[in-house]
Amino acid sequence: MTDPAVTPVTRAVRAAIFAVIAVALSAAGHSLISGHPLSFSTLLPAALGTATVAWVFADRQWGATAIIGGLSAMQLILHLWFGLAPVANGHSAHGGHGAAPSMVNSPSMAAAHCLAATCCGLWLWWGERALFALLRALHARVFAPLLAVFHVGRAADAPIARPAHVRVRIAPQDVLRHVLARRGPPAFAFGV
Repeated sequence: MTDPAVTPVTRAVRAAIFAVIAVALSAAGHSLISGHPLSFSTLLPAALGTATVAWVFADRQWGATAIIGGLSAMQLILHLWFGLAPVANGHSAHGGHGAAPSMVNSPSMAAAHCLAATCCGLWLWWGERALFALLRALHARVFAPLLAVFHVGRAADAPIARPAHVRVRIAPQDVLRHVLARRGPPAFAFGV
């Protein structure tokens, strides 16, 4: 059964929100730990790639575990992408001035990406639950009655199909087989 809340528009909105939040948090954490800002030419392909992957998985509502797991995988891919891409001043993000490559690949960088994935995943999961509840309520209270009116108008023009009547004869002894007759004169009539 398809969910009425999943349409191409809601898929695109969910994918765009997912991409913006995932890339923004990842880029902020990556820039903070590495000491280098990331260029727009690095962030745009990351956002488009993330939105494309999110579009594929936006076909239904997901749970918190699936969202956090997907974000963790996306954070790993974004970390690798940000590490290969040049920063705003033209130097390599991990080989330029500032943070040493060991600092960039340190446990603090992994923790920053994991923290971004967890916070972002919980936030998106809560927002997705709220969005789906809102869309289902709108569908039930606004769109379903309008569709019902539209279908009733079309059904009035269609011929009415009447069910075929079937007569079944039942013998009287079959109907009264388990009936107990308690009929008789009242007890006070005999002067008891």
